[in-house]
Amino acid sequence: MNASMPVAAELAATDPDYVDSLERGLSVLRALSAREEALSVADVATLVGITRTAARRFALTLEYLGYASQSAEGYRLTPGVLEIGDAYLRSNPLPDAAHPHLEELVREVGETASLTVLHKQRVYYAARVAADRIVTANITVGTSVAAHSTATGRVLLGDLTPDELEDYLSSVEPGPGFDPDYVRKRIEEARGRGWTMADQELTPGIRSVAVPLRDPEGRIVAALNIAAHATRVDAEVLENDFVPLLQSASRRTAAALWPTSGAAPARSVMAPATAARPKARPSDVIQSVERGLSILTAFDEGHPAMNLAQISAQCRLPRSAARRFVLTLASLGYLEQQGRSYAPTPLVLELGYSLVSRLSLADVAKPRLEGLARKLGASVSIGVLDGMNLRYVARASAPSPLIVNIRPGTRVPAERTAMGQVLLSLLPSAALEDAKRSAGRDRAADGLADLEVTLAAVREQGWSYVDQLLEAGIRAVAVPLRNRRGEVVAAMSASVHEATTPDRDMTENFLPALRDAATEFTMDLRDGLNA
Repeated sequence: MNASMPVAAELAATDPDYVDSLERGLSVLRALSAREEALSVADVATLVGITRTAARRFALTLEYLGYASQSAEGYRLTPGVLEIGDAYLRSNPLPDAAHPHLEELVREVGETASLTVLHKQRVYYAARVAADRIVTANITVGTSVAAHSTATGRVLLGDLTPDELEDYLSSVEPGPGFDPDYVRKRIEEARGRGWTMADQELTPGIRSVAVPLRDPEGRIVAALNIAAHATRVDAEVLENDFVPLLQSASRRTAAALWPTSGAAPARSVMAPATAARPKARPSDVIQSVERGLSILTAFDEGHPAMNLAQISAQCRLPRSAARRFVLTLASLGYLEQQGRSYAPTPLVLELGYSLVSRLSLADVAKPRLEGLARKLGASVSIGVLDGMNLRYVARASAPSPLIVNIRPGTRVPAERTAMGQVLLSLLPSAALEDAKRSAGRDRAADGLADLEVTLAAVREQGWSYVDQLLEAGIRAVAVPLRNRRGEVVAAMSASVHEATTPDRDMTENFLPALRDAATEFTMDLRDGLNA
């Protein structure tokens, strides 16, 4: 239970502006977020402490909003719920600023690197680049852990005043894994030398080292860390080799956020990934939950913080109503006041972002692929590179008398597919040569004698069209799929039998539709999804 909840309960009893039904709706959402299995209405009622009738209405509201779905087993979250956590990640410039430097750290040391922030008693992972390791900590963006148990938490707690630190230590529930004197000593140590280490304290077998990220006033706003398995990296390597690299990454991240001259780099403003909703609005939908969540999801790159008037206009709410919902969300810890404005806190990530670790790219892509397949009357696929092969990770087909026998997991020569050509064309030259040598394919097979020329043309135009190259009778056109940082994470294609679709339709009709769909996919392609 969040530390703000007792205060919220007092407000519910004394403040006429407090929206009690919004708090209960968020409690239902948290209950669904905490469980991998589906929950029945009775389960929800028991976990949240409400009646079954109320539980059913709250669950129905989340289903209408596209955040939950119902089956015979009960209610569970859908990928649409991730748009709530996206509001924090999009409105805060820290994750995007740190990400390229975390990637560079991972390339240099071959271990996982993260950016964390502090909220109340917990550390939240706001950006993370995982190393390609068989064994790694089960942590994704949105994961939160007790601050005192981690290296990043001790760095972040070092920015508290002595009184604030004592308040924090006294608020931690006593237990066998918590020694306030030991934690106090490690925090003071982190303050003094500018970094700290946690050796298999949070997770057995994992060592971590962290450094602070400071704003121009010297305040610690985040922490960067590298985590490694204890059998691979000893404490001396963490201190002597990893700390200087982390400190350099911290300085470069700070320089990107707060340049000494000129303005910080502009961030592209993307339309949010909006959860699908049924056409008809059920009469039992609880409006206060709908309005409260609409406020949380209104924050983004273009609206990192908003005052009451801006929130009212953005969410199309009367100002008096906006004020009630904002004050309720602030009392619950989901919004923090910054002068006259409000901004989301990391606590927002607890509202469904845990789902990222349970999802694959195919899970997130499924509804969009099915809609595009129906629209085009074609087979629509998503694929990723696996050396010089293309591996299909998701696929949807419109009804057709002809079936293309390709399923998720199928591997085919990348250079013979539209998706493969798109992805190969975007590889650095050295990486492409390494992939060809590893695959034993110095030159492409029949029909692609000069692969370099083909890939140069694909790279120039940004898409690929192949006609009966992989299989006789099959035409396909493909485009890259990029995340909101512009990184290519996969490719998407539409394919048909040549007898059903004229050649010109592939570029005149299918290509624009694929490009539009790729733009819609941008916010879906979150860090932590598995191909």
